Amino acid sequence: MDQLANIESQIKALWEKAQQAGELIARLREEKQALQSHNGQLQQEVAKLRAEMSTREQQLHKLTTTANESKTAAIISNGEREQLTAKVKELLARIDAYL
Repeated sequence: MDQLANIESQIKALWEKAQQAGELIARLREEKQALQSHNGQLQQEVAKLRAEMSTREQQLHKLTTTANESKTAAIISNGEREQLTAKVKELLARIDAYL
């Protein structure tokens, strides 16, 4: 009888451990699913931020190009410079003539 009681207590202990293992497995599966869902959300956010960054880089490139073109257009060519210098000298000569 003692042996039967001993076997019964071991079976109960084994059963409790099996239940605990099952509960742990179920909890870990839920946690895995939650982590996978969160990972998916984070990947979507990363993709969105990368697209936004790409768009902003393109805008920055356009602005930089436009600014460089404006600087280039603002520079007076040698021919224009000579014409302006001649006009200024002519105007100074007229002013001197009136004085």
